[in-house]
Amino acid sequence: MRDVYIAGSAVTRTWADTSRSLTDLIFDGVSLALVDAGLTMADVDGVVLGAHDLVDGRGLTSMVTAPAAGAYLKDEVRLGEDGASALALAVARIRGGHSEVCIVASWGRASEGDPDAISRTLFDPFTVRPFGLTELSVSAFRAAAALRAYPAYAAWRDEVAGRRAEGSAPGDRRPAAPIPLVTGDLPLWADVVSAVIVTATRTPVRIGGVGLGTESFELGDRDLLGMPALTHAAGRALAMAGIGIADVGVLEIDGLTSFDEALGLEAVGAAPPAGGMEMLARSPQVNADGGCAAGYCAPAMGLVRVAEAHRALRQGNAQHALATGSSVVAAQTQAALVLSRTQNHPDPMGSDAPS
Repeated sequence: MRDVYIAGSAVTRTWADTSRSLTDLIFDGVSLALVDAGLTMADVDGVVLGAHDLVDGRGLTSMVTAPAAGAYLKDEVRLGEDGASALALAVARIRGGHSEVCIVASWGRASEGDPDAISRTLFDPFTVRPFGLTELSVSAFRAAAALRAYPAYAAWRDEVAGRRAEGSAPGDRRPAAPIPLVTGDLPLWADVVSAVIVTATRTPVRIGGVGLGTESFELGDRDLLGMPALTHAAGRALAMAGIGIADVGVLEIDGLTSFDEALGLEAVGAAPPAGGMEMLARSPQVNADGGCAAGYCAPAMGLVRVAEAHRALRQGNAQHALATGSSVVAAQTQAALVLSRTQNHPDPMGSDAPS
């Protein structure tokens, strides 16, 4: 199988930009990634999308949005999944020889709909939906379990919130906080577009490992504290890359709340049990952009984490990075990707190239 590399990436976060439609936002985000890669649409032969009809408010959303992502007269596939899973599919297509240069794009526009109302429709309509649960409710269950099992979490959560508040965007776009979550734990809703260009041609950053994991659809069967789907996904990605978690210098962990991110650090093995929140508070190599507080809307966030890892490696911050993406319902499925700097391959766009 062929190696797969990242040629370019881009992330845009806005809010209720009335001057641009959703297709405008997608087109602009993908265009930035192509510029970052030094490529044009003539170089692209495939497109993989991560997009949800419910989030976009458009039935068969790719019929409307795929052309803006570069899919016109191109081989295109859409997943109703997180963008990191879409990237995993693109990696498989390039490794299998079905594509040479592929755009991976994912987006979500929280300003067009109520994220809580959307998430309620994702649960089983007979056994769970009558309770009115949201994805944030499940994160609250996870936070309650963490605070009960790990009292040290309470001592560090305020430091995480304070650190992230310094760089947060203006405006109050956070949801109501279900107990025991508080405002500082929550995501900042945003209109997010992320795009990554992958290729079989050698570039400064290689995708060395990919892993996927899933848990039971039934919430009562889930291990909310242990997050085994993420443990499995990260383990597979690290094994494929031939490295251990100790070799990873940049960690980009997707999570709806700071508790999801902190427990995610433990699930991938980067932090010991009870140590995830402290690591989130103290390590500059974990979600350096602010994670969920920098602007959040599913299903774009796993691809955002990949793009941030790509940027960090190009700037020389580490040799290896691990990026993860979680998906509905309430992080039932997880994707993990290991990115590595290519030895003796200078970045033609420069270490300060935008991503």
